[in-house]
Amino acid sequence: MNISPKAQGDLKDLLGHFDVNVAMSDEIEKYLAPFPASRREAVRQEFELQLKEHRLGATEFRRFTACSARDEKTARQFFKDVYAYAFEGGEEPDVRDYWNR
Repeated sequence: MNISPKAQGDLKDLLGHFDVNVAMSDEIEKYLAPFPASRREAVRQEFELQLKEHRLGATEFRRFTACSARDEKTARQFFKDVYAYAFEGGEEPDVRDYWNR
């Protein structure tokens, strides 16, 4: 079950910041800042649900970063790290640490 179509769209926009062609991952805080607390929480919950249901893997890594992940496990770790960065004060993930080069 998904939280809401709005939260899904917001999550897609958030993950789009990691596209290596636009390199805006350092602007995640600015992106989320104007969101009311309820909207931010809805995005967090949607992201958490996507992680728990294993919906974010190598295919989604390619879609959002424009790069191929080293493998499925690495792609899943990337999304966990993005979650930690966006919602738990974690370090900004560098796509280069996860891609297949």
